[in-house]
Amino acid sequence: IAVGTDEIYGATDRLTANGLKFMPGPPETYYEMSHARVHGHDEPIERMKKHGILIDGEGVVDGGTTKILLQIFSKTVIGPIFFEFIQRKGDEGFGEGNFRALFESIEQDQIKRGVLKVQAAE
Repeated sequence: IAVGTDEIYGATDRLTANGLKFMPGPPETYYEMSHARVHGHDEPIERMKKHGILIDGEGVVDGGTTKILLQIFSKTVIGPIFFEFIQRKGDEGFGEGNFRALFESIEQDQIKRGVLKVQAAE
């Protein structure tokens, strides 16, 4: 179930205080790579990390127009049902870029920790 909010950080704090559990946040590398994916965004990285909030979108485009989407997912609450909380800042997408970004950030994190080895190109 998707729910929109105008202030995702405060909403996440209030929901947590009321007992809602969220999925664990992505690895550090997800946030390290966020400016390369979402150009010019000025979202507070430390707050995003603290809450486990994901970011997607085009970033700042067209002479300063912001097109980003912030999102976070709850753990399941009843059977397979979970909540997605979204704050849209000019972006009407569905956070599609986060699937690839999450995979890439997990892969980079595993490389940094020595779990995965980088194979040389042939």
